[in-house]
Amino acid sequence: MLSVFRPLLPVAAMAALSFGFVIQAANAIPISITNAGFEDVSGQSTFNEFTFGTPTGWNLHDPNGIIPDTDVFTGTLLPNGTDFFNSVAPEGDRVALLFNRGRRDEGEYGYVQTLGDTLQANTRYTLSVAVGNIASGNAESGEFFDLSGFPGYRVDLLAGGDVIAQDLNSLVIAEGEFLTSEIIFETGAANAELGQALGIRLVNLNVTPGGLGSIPDLEVDFDDVNLDATALQVSEPGGLALFGLGLIALARRVRQRKTS
Repeated sequence: MLSVFRPLLPVAAMAALSFGFVIQAANAIPISITNAGFEDVSGQSTFNEFTFGTPTGWNLHDPNGIIPDTDVFTGTLLPNGTDFFNSVAPEGDRVALLFNRGRRDEGEYGYVQTLGDTLQANTRYTLSVAVGNIASGNAESGEFFDLSGFPGYRVDLLAGGDVIAQDLNSLVIAEGEFLTSEIIFETGAANAELGQALGIRLVNLNVTPGGLGSIPDLEVDFDDVNLDATALQVSEPGGLALFGLGLIALARRVRQRKTS
């Protein structure tokens, strides 16, 4: 029987390759995020390399009532590649900061943004965020900040306010460096949150690192937030069945020609 189908194997292989190419050819479409690089500092107060206030387009995530506090700051930082970080911002000039000196270990806080796009069926979502572990150093004002250790982070992809995928502090980030967190989430034909507004949440877990011999300030920095959507090609079982029937019909013709 295999000898009958062997002439058709190149045809089947070409069909499979073509089908695979269709899947790979789907284009990733960027989803709009307001102030994704935290460059817009309108409405914030400026002090040397810092701005203070909630970044434009973002809202506070503060389930534990940590903010407002005189020693808890939200805003942005302008890395110069020497103080606090070993390089400039991953994107643009500024990065978002979540700094805490006065409310350590009292629960998480951060930023959240609800997007204009909704969760769609048969779609792959890729969320990437640069996460920074700020190093101890002197600010332009001359004040020294002990920022040793890392309080932990979380990046959440939301739909209708519910977490559908997350990165819970998986990166091991050296002090003074940024690494990129990436989350990939795929929907099928059915999902409980389909049609719900997408959202992004960036969190400082606010946990004092152990074994340091000091009580440091706790800060996590974020930058370069990107979310892409890629439509997934869905194979039709009926179409594949017809393809198989076509191969059988061709095989019968080949066999008939050989026996006639």
